[in-house]
Amino acid sequence: MGCERTPLGIALALALLLGLAHGDVVQFIFGDSLSDVGNNNYLTKSLARAALPWYGIDFGSGMPNGRFCNGRTVADIIGDKMGLPRPPAFLDPSVDETVIAKSGLNYASGGGGILNETSSLFIQRFSLYKQIELFQGTQAFMREKIGQAAADKLFGEAYYVVAMGANDFINNYLLPVYSDSWTYNGDTFVKYMVTTLEAQLRLLHGLGARRVTFFGLGPMGCIPLQRLLQRSSTACQESTNKLALSFNKQAGAVIKQLAASLPNATFQFGDVYDYFQDIIDRPYMHGFNNSHAPCCTLGKVRPTLTCTPLSTLCKDRSKYVFWDEYHPTDRANELIALETLKRLNITVVANTTSS
Repeated sequence: MGCERTPLGIALALALLLGLAHGDVVQFIFGDSLSDVGNNNYLTKSLARAALPWYGIDFGSGMPNGRFCNGRTVADIIGDKMGLPRPPAFLDPSVDETVIAKSGLNYASGGGGILNETSSLFIQRFSLYKQIELFQGTQAFMREKIGQAAADKLFGEAYYVVAMGANDFINNYLLPVYSDSWTYNGDTFVKYMVTTLEAQLRLLHGLGARRVTFFGLGPMGCIPLQRLLQRSSTACQESTNKLALSFNKQAGAVIKQLAASLPNATFQFGDVYDYFQDIIDRPYMHGFNNSHAPCCTLGKVRPTLTCTPLSTLCKDRSKYVFWDEYHPTDRANELIALETLKRLNITVVANTTSS
């Protein structure tokens, strides 16, 4: 009895195998709030959630969907342009083997960091190590459901996106409540981060990831919250930006070395720091009229660490670079995504939609 399969079960297995045989390629995304598509909304104790209006106002039905934005993430847009299906949140209760085989999964979690201790004040979030652990569980699940060979093909041909690091600074090193802020100086903390990241990327490779893109950091010192912390509405925190540049330089070198040394590895580093800085410095040249304040605010009360139903919105969301105190708008994400594709020499095969 234990070895028998129902006709429905056999049909499902055949459908999955046929789909894989026809070359369905999916994505597995690891990241923080810049890539989260709903995981944190299922973490009911998390203090980092995009569960209330006006998040998602320009996406689909206009209701909150877990994205920390008014619309799409950079990963959404890049995947769309490559003709890849959008992976659902790992914690989405509708996820099963069919969904994973057709669309992959997104493990990104608001507040997540390369380091396990990052954003501990948010109570619940998935660090990168935790996300990789969840991915290992996904692998075991798929091997049980569709067999070793089909699962290995799925994971071996997939695209992997890793986009993390900002929280390790903003919600760890730069806050004196975290021990890392007095245990390390800037140089030693960046080295600690990059060494940890290298181990994590090697782990992913050991789990079968071959096509991996790591997104570098943007000018973190120019997000509205960082400007406010130095009592300026216009000037960026240059010390914070220097940390981002240092991290990008060292992480880029590590990824280049891994690409050259790991078997069959196509590891890429997506660095558009200078382009994002130009958008911030010269917003009018890129179609914006504000690059220093958030579109979603609570009147003159700042900082408002999240967008809420009580918040007021700017008149034209497409003219603002930043949606809230931390995150870019859909329009800014689109420009960043297009520049990333250009610099990575990735062929655009599909037009994106606004949701």
